[in-house]
Amino acid sequence: MNNLRQAGQLLLRQAWGSLRSKPAFVSGIVTTLGLTLGALLTVLTLAYVMLIKPLPYPQQAQLYTLEHQLIDQDGKIDGRAFTYPNLMHFYRSQQTFSQAALIYYDADVLVSSPGHPTLTQSFVTPEWFSLLAAQMALGRPFEQTEAVNSYHPVAILSYDTWQKEFAQTPDILNRKVTFGGTSYRIIGVLSPQFREPELLDTGMKSQIFLPWDFNSISEDERKKWGNDDDQLKVVAKLPAGENPAQVEQTLTALINNTWQEQVAGSAFLNGWRINLELHSLKSKLLAGSEQSVYLLLAGVLGLVLIATTNITNLFISRTAEQQHNLAIHAAIGASKGQLFAVLLVQTGLLMLMAIVFALIVATFGFGLLQQVLSHVFPRVDELAINPFTLGSALILAVALALFFARVSAQMLNYRQLNTRLQTSGKGSGMQVSGNIRNTLIITQIAIVTSLVLVCLVLFKNALETINEPGGFETDNISFMVLALPTADTDRAQRTQQIQALRRQLLSLPQVAAVSQSLAPMAFTTRALTASTGDARYSVKAKDIDHEYFRLIKQALTEGNYFTEADMKDGNNVMIVNDVFARQIAPDGSALGLVFNNHTIVGVVKGIKLPGEKDIAPRFYYPASQDRNMMLIKHLPGQQLTREQVVAVLARVSSQFKLFSLSTLNERRQSRLFNQYTTAVTSGVLALLTLLLAAIGLYGIISYGTRMRRFEIGTRLALGAKRKDMIALVLKGNLRALATGIAIAIGLLLLLTLVFPQELAAYIQPELIPVFVLTLGMIVFISWLACYWPLRRFINRPAIYSLKDND
Repeated sequence: MNNLRQAGQLLLRQAWGSLRSKPAFVSGIVTTLGLTLGALLTVLTLAYVMLIKPLPYPQQAQLYTLEHQLIDQDGKIDGRAFTYPNLMHFYRSQQTFSQAALIYYDADVLVSSPGHPTLTQSFVTPEWFSLLAAQMALGRPFEQTEAVNSYHPVAILSYDTWQKEFAQTPDILNRKVTFGGTSYRIIGVLSPQFREPELLDTGMKSQIFLPWDFNSISEDERKKWGNDDDQLKVVAKLPAGENPAQVEQTLTALINNTWQEQVAGSAFLNGWRINLELHSLKSKLLAGSEQSVYLLLAGVLGLVLIATTNITNLFISRTAEQQHNLAIHAAIGASKGQLFAVLLVQTGLLMLMAIVFALIVATFGFGLLQQVLSHVFPRVDELAINPFTLGSALILAVALALFFARVSAQMLNYRQLNTRLQTSGKGSGMQVSGNIRNTLIITQIAIVTSLVLVCLVLFKNALETINEPGGFETDNISFMVLALPTADTDRAQRTQQIQALRRQLLSLPQVAAVSQSLAPMAFTTRALTASTGDARYSVKAKDIDHEYFRLIKQALTEGNYFTEADMKDGNNVMIVNDVFARQIAPDGSALGLVFNNHTIVGVVKGIKLPGEKDIAPRFYYPASQDRNMMLIKHLPGQQLTREQVVAVLARVSSQFKLFSLSTLNERRQSRLFNQYTTAVTSGVLALLTLLLAAIGLYGIISYGTRMRRFEIGTRLALGAKRKDMIALVLKGNLRALATGIAIAIGLLLLLTLVFPQELAAYIQPELIPVFVLTLGMIVFISWLACYWPLRRFINRPAIYSLKDND
């Protein structure tokens, strides 16, 4: 045992000493593998957390969300959210789930805080805390004292809100918060370890939790069976053994039967029905983001394979350099297995250093994902070095150490090593076979061609979406939302105050125009019924004023814009976009048609919202003069600050609070966040792939060129020209390069056959220039890899190539 230990220690010392003598070799391998493996560990951990790791809730496999589908007379799904009365009917009547929690997402201004911050709110029933086993840092969760219809004004803060808005004050449970005229006593603070399920939007976190009774849905809306609201959510626990499909049928019958009774008098909803679908909580949280993870994982794996190919070439060169030392081991009796052990210890030490560096890189990668991509990938706040990460790191380190040691060992000719010292190494230099070099070239080219082409396609599509004109102006326009008091106020008085605010804003020197309207990117869904016939439409709509279209420069194609008189008199008029106009009047003009007692007076050019592929049918109707939203056009180079708006509000009414202020460009960029992320990620990945491939190909081809230096010198001495030598090297590597490209094309064609629907959007005629560009870049770096190492021979006299160089 002692002898074995001593032998192991000796191997380690020798391996370490050998590596210390080659710092450039060591740093190159550790840096290259550390960075690429760090990226791989980051993405592997992300995939594990999203796709495999159980949710951090008890009996998470039994937790479900409900999708409330509103299906029209043609069998098409018009909406996928609950109506308020249907939700309450489900909550009171269902007997299938052991527990069900209701959630309504909203936001409001915290008027009890001097800074008047806007906080995201969740109005929940008490079951929400017990279903998710929400841990508390202070106080208690909601209980039966906060059940539906108890109207007990209390609040629970998130840990982050307690820190940022209340400076983590110890007496927080003795304080109150006020929203819209209602004060809530703080009874608890959630633990920092608690992970809230992101049901509404990925990355959205609730800052404060309030009892369900106090949600902001008006009494009128609470009675409307046909108006769905995507901010209404349900989380429920299905008892073990229950069949989800049978539960869907039972609940659909329960909800649809009552709904049909309630809407029986509605001509518009005649023939419509309700269907309920169950989705596991985990699948709901993923929200279709699996494809993005798989693409990211494929890209990083491609980088790792390219890096591995490059490192293989370095190890091949390193093994050739170690011939003398290995020959000494062989001469004193070392067996093939012992020589393999020598190589394995060296590769093991290198992989250990690389994987430690990779874990450091992965830690930074987790932080980057949490900061930048929290709105793209769910559960990123759970990313950390965990047993899966460490296990993956260990497997990668061992596998790569064995692989590189095996590749190096296969190059050794044991019999030749035994005779090397006796011949003083003369003429016995180790050479890498052409097959190995060609295999490395083919692997590099196949991977880089596939990966770069995919990256360029994604980059091109993302860039086209980002740069696509929407048909309306976004520069130098801000969007303001006011928080108005919930207490009943004389509407005429509020209208006067809002109009006074509008005049005050227009008086600011940097303001050019004001429109009392919703932002261009936001629409609601409204039901329209034709005054003649039985035509019914469910259409996207927006309430605007007479300045809206001019302010955003949305073109009028027929008729007129709204007038100021339409706003003041409340005229029953409407404007439609050209898409809807063609739908309702395919053979003529839509002007004069009447829907819901509103006459069409104008047709505008349809706008394409950021990130959307098609222009939807839309209509516009006059906004109330007490509307609490405004678009503000300011002069170029000028800006409207939050402080300036708050000062104007204070001059008009102390009851008005600023809910939000943002520019249209900010809102546009927010909608295009996924496209920006895709463009940056795919662009960087393509550049890294090309860089690694260029380095790898240079190393492989330059080695082959060095092996042919005597042949090159001889040909030059016999009168061959420089161009002949370049053609010779290119021809020698052409087959491997062409084979690699052919394999890449074959792989991509196979993918299109296996996933035709998923890839249909990318297989377009516009793909041809991208493919040509990819081939051009691959050909260029291949030519560069062939030409550059050849320069040292063809730019000097032939005698230098003919000198002996073992």
